[in-house]
Amino acid sequence: MNKKIQYPDLAEVVYNSSSMDEVWKGYIARLREDGSMYASLYANKLEEFYDIKEVNKLILLEQEFYSLKEHMRELKGELQVGFRLTRRLKDFIGTNEKIRLYLRKGNSLEKVRDLLGFRIVLCSTPTDTMQSIKAAYQVMNKIIEFFIKERKCILAEAEPVLSSGFDSKNNPDIIVPTKSYIIDGFEANVKDYIISPKKNGYQGLHAIIKKPDGLVFEIQVRTMAMDVRAEYGVAGHGPYKNDRYEGENIQIDFSRVQIPGFVVTRNTIICDNIGLCKAIDPFNLI
Repeated sequence: MNKKIQYPDLAEVVYNSSSMDEVWKGYIARLREDGSMYASLYANKLEEFYDIKEVNKLILLEQEFYSLKEHMRELKGELQVGFRLTRRLKDFIGTNEKIRLYLRKGNSLEKVRDLLGFRIVLCSTPTDTMQSIKAAYQVMNKIIEFFIKERKCILAEAEPVLSSGFDSKNNPDIIVPTKSYIIDGFEANVKDYIISPKKNGYQGLHAIIKKPDGLVFEIQVRTMAMDVRAEYGVAGHGPYKNDRYEGENIQIDFSRVQIPGFVVTRNTIICDNIGLCKAIDPFNLI
């Protein structure tokens, strides 16, 4: 059931903040002041994420990054595929939009667990063919095996795939396989956007990993063509997209943002080094 819920204005908090730390703390405080059940639950989730992105948790994530990097070097020889491995902290506005969407749809916020993550791009698959798509599934299967066997992790149940409205007639260049190639028994642990693309044509494989110490992070796998569409093409997560989270998009006049590290050029190109509206690598912030 969809619920119409009103929240305190996030834009004014952003305009009046001089750092992302102020944005996080300021909006949590505004939600607490609101006092409603939904606003309180919203604030609880933001506080959970605020704690996760602190330095002590990021150090644990960095250890997983280097462990995964070494494993990917082994897979490169085994699968004869090149990789690009990156780390990312989900952007603040996108995080809030997702929380709002889940609250409106009555989905559990426990399933919003993708604040921190790794992205693996298959660099030697320049075009989307069934061969490259199957290679993406094969890599995800190998990653699942690695984290379960070597890192003693648990795979979380994947978030529900929300109805996207993807139309293959409008996206003739996007190949959608007739079946998933995720290893048997783990289909429920992978959010498969390859077989169920988003409305804007986004494809990829997402899985949530939970370490024995409780740290939770996301793994994404894309072919090179999928990555190009996601970062630069029709599936890009531009901050001005109106259908990003099905009507929960947060309206921000980015020209009014006064936080160091965030700039809007005269031709409206956004340079975001703080993670306000674009994902960043948290380890590059010193």
